[in-house]
Amino acid sequence: MTVLKIMEWPASVLETKANDVSNFDDAFRKFVEDMHETMVASNGIGLAANQVNDLRRVLTICIPWTGHRYEDQEDESEVQQWWHDKSFTIVNPVITKKQGKTKYMEGCLSFPEMYDYVDRAEEVWVDYYDEHGEKKQLHANGLFAICIQHEIDHLDGIVFIERMSRLKANMIRKKMMKRPPLKSMEAELVE
Repeated sequence: MTVLKIMEWPASVLETKANDVSNFDDAFRKFVEDMHETMVASNGIGLAANQVNDLRRVLTICIPWTGHRYEDQEDESEVQQWWHDKSFTIVNPVITKKQGKTKYMEGCLSFPEMYDYVDRAEEVWVDYYDEHGEKKQLHANGLFAICIQHEIDHLDGIVFIERMSRLKANMIRKKMMKRPPLKSMEAELVE
């Protein structure tokens, strides 16, 4: 399996809009498998192609059911949803409807160890294609809806600090600029 290198901000690819996928061939499906492997190996729940230095509109999501994810809320129990423990490949996504409002403490693999609250829609409806080019639709709620919106932002060249207050975003930018530079932009092989 191949674990791809995750780009960290301020890499310009993170703020570049991705292009629609038109070729759903074996090479594309292999790339999608590598994205899933990279997401899992990085302990992430979502990954956009921009984050692995690829400008195709594809994202992967898999949110494990833990039973107690929401530690900052009074009710620490989490209700298991249909989307828990299920791997999603979402290609050329378009949000067709949003409903409700929520605020959630988000993190990002491209901003290691940086977290803050971001306002999102509570529910989203999405038209998309799977890795075989089959057209699909989904209705997402909870953390799944938050994750989809976060990853689609990546595909649109929007990083999550742009959804925060200017003060908090500037604090995160300063912290990121103090981090050591990336060693390499090449893919790493994992045996």
